[in-house]
Amino acid sequence: MDELVREWRGRERLYPLQRHVVEHVEAAILTMIPRLRDDIADSVFRWLALDSDPGRFADWAVDTAERCVIEDIGADSAIELLGAMGSPEARAALDRLSVKPGGPASWDNAEAAQGKLFDLGTERRSGSRRGS
Repeated sequence: MDELVREWRGRERLYPLQRHVVEHVEAAILTMIPRLRDDIADSVFRWLALDSDPGRFADWAVDTAERCVIEDIGADSAIELLGAMGSPEARAALDRLSVKPGGPASWDNAEAAQGKLFDLGTERRSGSRRGS
C-alpha cells in the first residue's frame, strides 16, 4: 500500500478526488480491516459448520474458534461451530468461554457459550429419552 501511495503522490496531475483518496487511503483501509476480518472469520466458521462431520476439524478448529470468540472475531459463528463439532475438546472450549464474570470472553460471548452448552445438554437429554 505504501508503494501505491508513493506512486500516486508522485504524479503531477491529480484530480481533487484522486488527491483526497491518496491522502486518506491508508486510514480507510485500516478502518475496514476489523470488519473484513470479522466477515471472513464468520464465513469460514459458518462454512465449516455446514460440513456433515464438523468434528473432523477438531485438531485446529477448536483452538481457532476459541481464540476468535475471545477476540470477538466472528464469535457467534465460532460458538455455533464449537456446538456443531460436539467433541470433548469443543465442549471444553465452550466451558472455558462460558465463565463470567472474569472469563476470557466478553459478557455477551460468555452468555452465548452458556446458551450453546445448555442447548447441547438439552439435545443430549432428549436424545437419551428417545433411545429409552
